[in-house]
Amino acid sequence: MESLPIWQMIKKYSVLVCLGTSIILIIIATLAYPGGSVLDKNSIGFDWSKNFLSNLFAPKAINGSENPGWIWALSGMPFHSVGYGFFLSIWQKKSLHDNGLLV
Repeated sequence: MESLPIWQMIKKYSVLVCLGTSIILIIIATLAYPGGSVLDKNSIGFDWSKNFLSNLFAPKAINGSENPGWIWALSGMPFHSVGYGFFLSIWQKKSLHDNGLLV
């Protein structure tokens, strides 16, 4: 079995690596979020059903505490965007190659 050159490996797994990195960094940010939500300013931690994702990006949490997780969330978003960019680029090339113009 022949191994792929490094540039083909990067191209093949770039979407997975970018989105996986983004998810890991966002999860770290949720675990570090001190607390507070729109419904309860005194709640502890990040609750996916009561907080907005945008709450992770503020240097101060809704409860007034410093948010140590904001840097993790801020680091995760560029990976998310670049991952979608890679996906759309690959998808566009495949759709054009597979007679996507006829759709």
